[in-house]
Amino acid sequence: MRSLLCVLWLFCGCVVVDVACDVSEWRQEALNAVPQLALLHAPFTPFNNDSTRSLNVDVIPTMAKTAADFGVTVIWTCGGMGEFYTMTVDERKSINEAWVTNGHKNNLYVIAHVGTTVLQDAIEMAKHAKSIGADAVASVPPYYETPGTINELIEFLKAIAEAVSPLPLYYYHIPGSTHVNINAADLLAAASTSLPELLGIKFVSSDTHDWYNCVQSYNNTHVLMYAPEPKLQSFGLGLGRGAVLAEDFFAPTYIRMHREYLNGNHAASQVEQEWKFSAAAVFSQYGGGLAERNVYRKINGVHLGPRRLPTASFDESNYTPMIEGLEKVGFFNQTW
Repeated sequence: MRSLLCVLWLFCGCVVVDVACDVSEWRQEALNAVPQLALLHAPFTPFNNDSTRSLNVDVIPTMAKTAADFGVTVIWTCGGMGEFYTMTVDERKSINEAWVTNGHKNNLYVIAHVGTTVLQDAIEMAKHAKSIGADAVASVPPYYETPGTINELIEFLKAIAEAVSPLPLYYYHIPGSTHVNINAADLLAAASTSLPELLGIKFVSSDTHDWYNCVQSYNNTHVLMYAPEPKLQSFGLGLGRGAVLAEDFFAPTYIRMHREYLNGNHAASQVEQEWKFSAAAVFSQYGGGLAERNVYRKINGVHLGPRRLPTASFDESNYTPMIEGLEKVGFFNQTW
């Protein structure tokens, strides 16, 4: 795959710019490398139950196989659920390396999230991700001193992209957490000329109008993945390349929902969305994300450990009623 940088040709004493720059060829190759249905899982980071909540990368091989068995096709490392904001650069490199190695063993497309407020750290992690064979890198925008314009955001992202070209770049659009309240569609429009390395967006925003504008204009040229619930609402606005499941164990219901919708059986797809709500309600009742971390003890025997401070630990008295509640809704008997 050739570099995205334009080649300058000397002809008759004149400098002529090859304006095509093979960008369209690069983009098509990059899109072809992405699974046709991009079902993104942003895994929890496993920690040991010790004083520092040290990393427990030994369980990632099992986690990767579990994700693939559920139907996940894309891994997004060190996201918000993965608590990237509590981890050192070296820790994030370790997680990225474990997921690239084990994700590829399970035919998973691995996006290494390297975003941070420190640009040089992001570049360092991006270079490491490229060196270990990540399929792409991704970044949140700076979230303390936030960019005031899209051009400022692109300048930040471009420094990361150029450091690892021709590796694709994904943007982590999560304005509720970063307070960078741009429209994703406006970013895609500006990036078409100034940031051609941008291949996709993880869309974690309740702005359905913005999502509609994205899929109407950029669905054929970018990997657009929708996160908010209900997932079903995005189908009518325009199906992207896939979805941000966050949790791998919700892949089966999304696959069924997506299939029924495409087959014109909208009532059946609504049933799947209703089931997703019922399962999520059980988790919410017994600790939300803390409960979700602990359900893997039943799914595959993996203990992900406690979250890092300042988050409280899981209340063990909730474990048995949580499992019983999930069994009542058929959570452990999913097929697709």
